[in-house]
Amino acid sequence: MRVLALDTSTEALSVALSVDGHCRSFDEAGGPRASQRLLPLCAELLRTAGLQFADLDLIGMGAGPGAFTGLRTAASAAQGLAYALHLPVARVDTLMAQAETAFALLHSDGTVLPDPVQAEPDTVVLVANDARMGELYWELFRAQTSGWQSLHRPTVQRPEHAVLAWAEVLADLPEHLETGVLPRLLACGNAWSEHADALSAAFASHASDNPRLFALNRAV
Repeated sequence: MRVLALDTSTEALSVALSVDGHCRSFDEAGGPRASQRLLPLCAELLRTAGLQFADLDLIGMGAGPGAFTGLRTAASAAQGLAYALHLPVARVDTLMAQAETAFALLHSDGTVLPDPVQAEPDTVVLVANDARMGELYWELFRAQTSGWQSLHRPTVQRPEHAVLAWAEVLADLPEHLETGVLPRLLACGNAWSEHADALSAAFASHASDNPRLFALNRAV
């Protein structure tokens, strides 16, 4: 299967092409230029694989939560390609894709964090992105061999309220209730730098500012 995936819901513009499970991607700064750069970047990516838009089987898009303008850019491009090529569109939770990317990077070589961290099954991944106006988007996931389990729906909150919600969700996990021990926690997303002063040191210590964590569509 040949899948073209695109995401402009964060500060990054990310496109990826998966051909029978083999993936290649392009990532660059998003923002106001995303609407002009998205389709040319997709075409360039296809050329590197010797393919054309007509060779695709599926369009994937990051469906947020994220910036409205960015979501509209990706949705418009995905819809236009789908109608023109008569292809289905798969909507992907942006935060889940980000968790998958962080999980894979940390699990593969351990180079993202100063101390190598292996993301084992049942690891909890906390994704938090800046939502502007003093708020952040967040979602908690548990890594499982069969995929991802969402532990809390995507939410937008002020950082101080989010920290309380995270503590409550983690405290209610079965393993914590049974043993009193919290599971290993990994964190990713740009909220850790954008809201560093507002986030507690206990949570911020798990975060990474590595920009590769924003290249979402390698996970789609």
